[in-house]
This record gives sequence, C-alpha cells and structure tokens, in this order.
Amino acid sequence: MTQNTSSETILQQDYLTIGQLAAYLGWSPRFIEGLVRGEHLPGLTMNNQWRFRRDDVIDWLEQKIQTLDTARVSELEAKMESSLLTEGIFRSIRTDRLASRLPLKGIVLDVPLTTKSEVLRSIASLAEATGLLFDKEYLLASLVDRESLCSTAMPGGVALCHPRRPIPAVIQRQFLCFLRSATPVDFGAEDGEGTSIFFLLCAPDDRSHLHGLARLARILHGGGLKELKSATSTEGVLAALAAAEAAIQIKD
Repeated sequence: MTQNTSSETILQQDYLTIGQLAAYLGWSPRFIEGLVRGEHLPGLTMNNQWRFRRDDVIDWLEQKIQTLDTARVSELEAKMESSLLTEGIFRSIRTDRLASRLPLKGIVLDVPLTTKSEVLRSIASLAEATGLLFDKEYLLASLVDRESLCSTAMPGGVALCHPRRPIPAVIQRQFLCFLRSATPVDFGAEDGEGTSIFFLLCAPDDRSHLHGLARLARILHGGGLKELKSATSTEGVLAALAAAEAAIQIKD
C-alpha cells in the first residue's frame, strides 16, 4: 500500500527514512527499495522521499516474515538480537534462546479443539497458567484483533499467534507457549489446510517480538516442525525446540 502526500502537518518523527528503516532492520537501503517495489512494503512519499511508519512496517513484517528469503530473515534476527544484547535486554545469545522462554507449564498436547475461537481462548488460558500473564482477557482481545488483520497460520499446519502489539503491561517477561490440537483446525491458512501446531509469542517490545518471530521462522524452515508434531510429551516438545534452535545457531 503506497500513498503520496506533501502535507507538513504529518509529524516527521513518526516516520522513518529508507536509511533509518534499513539501519533498524539490518537490511540495505537497496533491499528496502526492492520491498517497496516488488512486495508492496507500506510507505508514503513526503517531499519526494520515502517515509515509513514503524507500526505499519511491523504489521507487514509479521505477515511476510514466513515468505522472505531465509538469509534476510537471519539478518533481521541478528540485527534485533545485537541491539537487545547491547542494551542489556538480552543477557547472552545462549541464555536468551527461545527454548529458554518456553516453560513446561506453557506446553499442552493433543487438546480437543474444533474452532479458531476455541484455539485462541485455550492458548490465552495456557499463557495464564504459566504465571507470566496478568490479564488473560486483555491478551485474548489482542489475539482476536491480530487475527482480524489476517490469519497467523502458515503452510505446514502451524500458526505463530501473537498480540497485535507488544503487551509489556500485562506480562512478566517475554515468553512462548506451545499448543498442539488433537485434530487440525481451520485457522485460515492460505493453503486451505488445517492447523494443529500453535505457538504463542508474547513480547514486551517490538524488537523482542520481531526477533522471536524471525527465530521461529528459521526454526520451522530448518526442519523443526516434524519433531514438534511427533513429540509425545511436554519435555519432548521443549527438547525438540531446543535442538532445532541450536542447529540453526550452529549454522550461523
């Protein structure tokens, strides 16, 4: 979605230049220009220069992160991780692996669910059971809001559920949940297939959120989904995620 405007009433600080956006995401300005032309990265022109609204870019990335080139997703993940480590939000590459943010209480297997609304309510309840969420109904409303944009389901029978925006006020820290349904659920995947694996990612800020989505995308593209589908226990799920995550980090 591209718009043109010359209005000086738009607050400049709400918008990023191509250079600023490239630096924030860890991509080259030329690659950003290619996304505008070929992938319809949302932006507008102000005084004959491109400007990008951060929230619009993040919404777009959430939808596109599964289809972007793996190398670009890796670059995005590395940039977010570097800034989080520099500012002390992450402690180290090893201690801040996604697997370390998935508590056993946040894993449930083979739940009898038949509708999308049942999945969202169940995964919100699962998040509450971890003790890391303070307001289940707030999370649920945000999940529904996010799904109203477009489904977070992706080909292969997996969905990466998350709130519309980071929710620092209602979570103790960033965390992950994992739900596997007993049978596939129509969750709106583009391939028309049912979904049985549901991740929930809750983050306190945009960078942690994008880092988590990018890491999950690489884990799934790296072959981790098969083991997650066949795991027979909560411990097995955690072990499968940890092994898949370690494997992609070895390749880096």
